[in-house]
Parts: sequence; C-alpha cells; structure tokens
Amino acid sequence: MPLGLAIKTFFALLFKDELPDHLLKELRLSRALPPLETPKEDPRKREAEGNARSVQMLAILQRDGRLVDFLREDIRNYTDAQVGAAVRSLHEGCRQSIDRYVRLEPVIGSQEGEAITIEEGFDPAEIKLIGNVVGKPPLKGTLRHQGWRASKVELPSLSENLNKLVVAPAEVEIG
Repeated sequence: MPLGLAIKTFFALLFKDELPDHLLKELRLSRALPPLETPKEDPRKREAEGNARSVQMLAILQRDGRLVDFLREDIRNYTDAQVGAAVRSLHEGCRQSIDRYVRLEPVIGSQEGEAITIEEGFDPAEIKLIGNVVGKPPLKGTLRHQGWRASKVELPSLSENLNKLVVAPAEVEIG
C-alpha cells in the first residue's frame, strides 16, 4: 500500500471512525483490500422459488375453487347440466382468488374483432400471430383474443415449514 494511502486511511479512521467511499475505492484499486464480490445466486434456488410460487398459485385455486379436483375428474359421464352446475362455483372461487392475488390487464387494449396493425419489433411472447402469416411487419389483422398480462402479483409469504410442492394436503377423516 502506498504511504500516502496509508496515511489517509489512518486519519480517516482516527477522526471519522469510518472510511469514505472514495477511499475504499482507492484501497481496492491498490489491491490493499480484496475486491467486493457480489454473491452469486444459485440458479437452482431461483428455480425452486419459482416452482414454489407456481404451486402456491395452483394451491390457492384449489383451495378457493377446487380447480385441480375439477380438472383431474373424468367428466365424460356427467350431463352438461351437472358439469355446468359444478363450473359455476369453481368459476366464482377461482375468479375471486385471481382478483385477490393477481392484477391482470389486456396485452392489447382493443376490442376483440377489431382490425389492428402489428408493427415491426413486436414481442412474440405478447402477441401470437395466427392464420395466414406471410411477410414481415407491419401486418394487418383482426384481434381474436386480447391476451392477458400480470401487471402485479401479490401472493402471501411462503411458510418455511411447509412442503412447497404440495398443492392440497390429503384429508383423512378419523373416527
């Protein structure tokens, strides 16, 4: 460490009891201090968190609307009236859950059936071109579905003591 830097460091610590940012930078550049390391995020941890959040949303839809039970049920032997009656409560419960935890907005604000133009540079994750797609943008077409985008997601905190991959616990009646 150069003598001048050592003296500056000594007096900064003596009179201010801390090192100012510019002095910390000088120390790192002179290799007197090791470079700051940004902690590397384990991609498996991020993936596990994403999986846990996806399962959490599915668990909420199961809890409030019995969505998984309905989707896993073989409904071929039920009448349309029976399916319709089941769907009404499922729809209401799932809709309330989505409204509570996710703010949805249309990807394209136009009305379905309206003519629209897709400009160059559009995001294919947001707009899916269907039909007779020929050439490059700008392309003229008819909006068939406005799409949905989550503008805000506010799920409850995940509890550390729960298995984050359980959508719904098994229920066992005793006695």
